Amino acid sequence: FFRVFRSGFCAMEDVQSRLASDSKGQEKFAELRTTYGFGDNEVACFEMNHGELNSGKMSSFEAFLENEKVKRMPKKQLLGTARPLTARWTQGPADLKRSSGSNVVTTPIAKRTREAAGDLDAVGTPTPPCKAKSHQISLKSSINTGNLQKIPLSRTANVKLLGDCFWTGQDGQSAYTWMDEALSERAIRRDERLQEWEAPITSLLQQRVQEAVIGAVGVPSQVETILCGRIVCEGLDGRLNEQSMLLEGSTLAAGAKVQLNVANCQQLAAVPGQIVGVVGRSGMTGNTFHAHEFLPGLPQEAQPLGENCALHAAVIAGPFSKKKELDFAALESVLAEVAASSERPKVLIIFGPFLDCNNDKVASGEVHLPGRESEPCSFEEIYAELFAMLARFVQPLRRANPPTEVLIVPSLDEVAAFHPLPQPPLDVVMGSYLMASKDSLESLQRLGVRFLPNPVHLEINGIKVSLSSADALTPVIRELVLRPSGQRKMDEALRLLLQQRCLFPMVPREPAQVCEARAQALDFPGGAPHLCIFPSIAGLSATVADDTLFVNPGFLCKSGALGSFAELWIAPGGGSTLKDRIRVDVKKLE
Repeated sequence: FFRVFRSGFCAMEDVQSRLASDSKGQEKFAELRTTYGFGDNEVACFEMNHGELNSGKMSSFEAFLENEKVKRMPKKQLLGTARPLTARWTQGPADLKRSSGSNVVTTPIAKRTREAAGDLDAVGTPTPPCKAKSHQISLKSSINTGNLQKIPLSRTANVKLLGDCFWTGQDGQSAYTWMDEALSERAIRRDERLQEWEAPITSLLQQRVQEAVIGAVGVPSQVETILCGRIVCEGLDGRLNEQSMLLEGSTLAAGAKVQLNVANCQQLAAVPGQIVGVVGRSGMTGNTFHAHEFLPGLPQEAQPLGENCALHAAVIAGPFSKKKELDFAALESVLAEVAASSERPKVLIIFGPFLDCNNDKVASGEVHLPGRESEPCSFEEIYAELFAMLARFVQPLRRANPPTEVLIVPSLDEVAAFHPLPQPPLDVVMGSYLMASKDSLESLQRLGVRFLPNPVHLEINGIKVSLSSADALTPVIRELVLRPSGQRKMDEALRLLLQQRCLFPMVPREPAQVCEARAQALDFPGGAPHLCIFPSIAGLSATVADDTLFVNPGFLCKSGALGSFAELWIAPGGGSTLKDRIRVDVKKLE
């Protein structure tokens, strides 16, 4: 062992000492070293298999070095050697024949490898250069009860951010940290919200039922009692129904839970986590409460839309590529349509994700830019291309007179955005580590593109607007317990969001990624909005519920098909209702 170990470091010296008296052997050894550049390792390997190297074994040593050289050469270089590994095809669409060459039988190399190395001639019609796909855009549906025409607006949109700046960390610039939120802290935050609602809900019910008294959850009482609590499902994995409904009190009532019997309630709209008020009587032991009045939340005060308030906006929601491919031609087509329109929208809203973590290519790591499928690239390079493409289409919109306000909202499915709801703006969370796309990101900022949090609450031309890239409707519809059953479930689900004054009121949370310490950013600030926009898999396109317009633009790309986007108008006018002042066109891609 020690002799072999020593030979690995001194093999060259040993050979030179053995050839000291053989001038021809020394010349051949020096010639081979100049040609192949071998070292101690190669000499030691040869001697382990063929014995000591001397002048009589120089030819065997040369063959050994040639074989090692071939092994180290890449495939593309091998194809350029004097001895090809495969016979070549002669060009001709009709009769493809083997060209004369070596008769040695070899393993053929894959066709794409030979093409890349230039070892395969073109056959038939050459492939044209890759061009961006263009998609046809047509009208899918239109909500226009007031028979409004497309109204051109001449003034610049005035966009104001409502609510606090929740997303900054301790330094005031970077995004907040969230992974250290303990379960106890999450429970405390939810309990604080329940305690805040107890006083307004119980006072409202006391005005309706004056003979009732305010009680505590879990405390027995034989008189008419008003309780405020949170709806909880009795089974951990089950679905909420009238038989599995519990009412949970705040820590002021020691967090007690009682079985809630709603058989005598004429109207009912309940989901898990909803804060409600009930009027009724408790059972003998206090473990059951028999309610006959059910208050699903705090009704919103009507906030009439101003006479001069007007808006023209286009809304695009990701994903921007089908699930099994990574091609952003659909987004290019829509942006080109918006930029080329004679009546450009004054506000362009773009929801993420730009690079969807659920995309098959992204999940497998097989990320390639369109037209460069043979070259793998990083997520940073994809973002750099995406932001550069956005800048090209946004530039004419921002330089128009008046300019179009471009608003970008992140998504929970964004591959480079890890924060839960509420999410910081995309430039805050990505600017620190996506160095390759920093220039293109800064170019969007220089153009005046506004990166917003998710969700975000705005005031645009005096219109209160709430935006989110997460689906706020589908989870509520799925869990909603409704009575009477003849009501439209979708309308009641939207109305429940307004009554809970929150986009995502359910507990357990859905989506589950929520930072409870900043969950106040999910609430509607200062009352219900006039306009609420979020993409949803529900069939809703646009509807008005309690003087709030809800718009679902759909997703630009679905799993295996192209989707839709939306364009909306709110016309100025006094004395008319909100339904008569709106027009929503949902457009599809083909």
